[in-house]
Amino acid sequence: MKPILFIALITSIAIQSQAQNWPQGAGPNVSWKVAKGNPPIHWSVAKNEHILWKTNLPNGGQGGITVWGNRVFLTTFEEYKEGQALYSADILGHCLDAKTGKILWSVKLHGANASPMMYAYSDSTSWSPATDGKHVWFFNSSGTMGCWDFNGKEVWRRDFLAPGEPFNKQDEPILTGDTIIDVEPLTAEEMAAHEKMYGKAPEAPNAGHPLSFWHYLRGIDKNTGKTKWIAEDASTYYCTPVMGKTASGELAILHGRGGPHDVPERPIGLSLTSLAPSKEGKTIWRWSPEARPGGPVDGTTFQALYTMDWDKKYAYWFRMAPEESHLVIDSSTGKLLREQSLIKNADFTQWDPAAKKYIHHMNVNIRNVKDLSLMMGTKEVLHVFPNWHANLVVGGYHYFFTSTGHRRNGYAPPGRSGPSHCIGRINVETGKVEYLEVPVSVVRIPGKADEFIYSRAVTTKTNDYKGRNVAPEDRSRTDGWEIPAFFGSPIAVNGKLYLTTMLGITYVVDYNAKVFDEKALLAVNDLGPSGETWSLNTPSYANGLLFHRSLKEIVCITPK
Repeated sequence: MKPILFIALITSIAIQSQAQNWPQGAGPNVSWKVAKGNPPIHWSVAKNEHILWKTNLPNGGQGGITVWGNRVFLTTFEEYKEGQALYSADILGHCLDAKTGKILWSVKLHGANASPMMYAYSDSTSWSPATDGKHVWFFNSSGTMGCWDFNGKEVWRRDFLAPGEPFNKQDEPILTGDTIIDVEPLTAEEMAAHEKMYGKAPEAPNAGHPLSFWHYLRGIDKNTGKTKWIAEDASTYYCTPVMGKTASGELAILHGRGGPHDVPERPIGLSLTSLAPSKEGKTIWRWSPEARPGGPVDGTTFQALYTMDWDKKYAYWFRMAPEESHLVIDSSTGKLLREQSLIKNADFTQWDPAAKKYIHHMNVNIRNVKDLSLMMGTKEVLHVFPNWHANLVVGGYHYFFTSTGHRRNGYAPPGRSGPSHCIGRINVETGKVEYLEVPVSVVRIPGKADEFIYSRAVTTKTNDYKGRNVAPEDRSRTDGWEIPAFFGSPIAVNGKLYLTTMLGITYVVDYNAKVFDEKALLAVNDLGPSGETWSLNTPSYANGLLFHRSLKEIVCITPK
């Protein structure tokens, strides 16, 4: 018996050491990346393949799924009632059993500023819960947050100022130590204290956006809900700040300013802000394109609408005009190192809808490539528009979706965005850029061969699990490529990159592929039938399983 018990003990320890929680939207490393694991690659909700369980949700939501041990946390809007307005500021925080999907308890968070439900550019449910294994923090980005224990008992609740329309609040709360970091406007008292500490902020160029509408990173005590510090530099509410460590080991967070709708925060650019003890909120460096020549500096050209990825060596950003490019900045000094074209000397693996096969263009200028998709004109040049928020740096490449129909290029020849329906990547060292066209959707019917849809727009429904439409906007019923919608951030797990679109299609890519062509696309998965599924979510990986969600349901995906 002793050898058997010993082996059982060793096996138990090994299983526990492999266990992987997903404690917040950006995962255990707050980077959307996990180095180890054996995640599922193939699944289909439409065909019920590799689905361990699925649970109907009372309404839709856009926040990430948080997992700790046998508990799963997420938020939704309240159950829709017939005749109700399709705008709401009230959401629910849910706790589920990770083994069965059963909803164990729910709490309500009332907000002050109603958002459209299932809005293609985020809504009241956009912020993911966070947990430390003992407590969970739920967030309503319409102006409420709070702390609960694992039995659903409230510890504290806090109201805060929420932005007005348009509702595009995309930052992801970060739990680090005893501090929760989010992005909020300042109260009048906080504005006065901030000015006294750091000096008067530069005036906004748009009189319709006073300084009271500016947003700042804020450190909040996770135990009490009290504010601990406010960052020196402002941050647009479009931005998704990212936490990490500098080359010297200092904990810091990268965030930015700039974007459409005349976002007021200035100066346009990036800031690396310290999170080190006694230095929280202080600016380490600030980079502004105003300090360099070469084109206009405005919210069309420089947009902080991305996951602001960085590492110990570099910080990364995109420039939209007059030539679409990729910026690489020294993360120790804030010095711009190089600007890499997104259109020149590109390799493009393109789907030919007539021949029904891939063709390969090598070292081409994207402006000169004929778009073969059924939705594009042939007389327009193409502009690369990295889709907002759906980007990640991993394996030495910056990966991103390309928007399809957006014309906000501003300072270049008229044309539409492209290449159509592509995942792009750029080598952060060499600047080599590659594009891979992927299927827009896939029709899956049990007993029949899968039908992949390429090169054309696909519409979808915004119906809940009872078949009731819960979205007021037609933009939310597109495929999200043409608007472009705020797709959820990709995640990377042990060599696999997962990217999800508004249709609920999740692509799995080999992010270490030497050549980025059709062989690098490992799987095209669904969260439900094509044209009937809606999602702006990021999957979460924990204990060998993937957790993902659509408007209708949350699903647990298994590799077995």
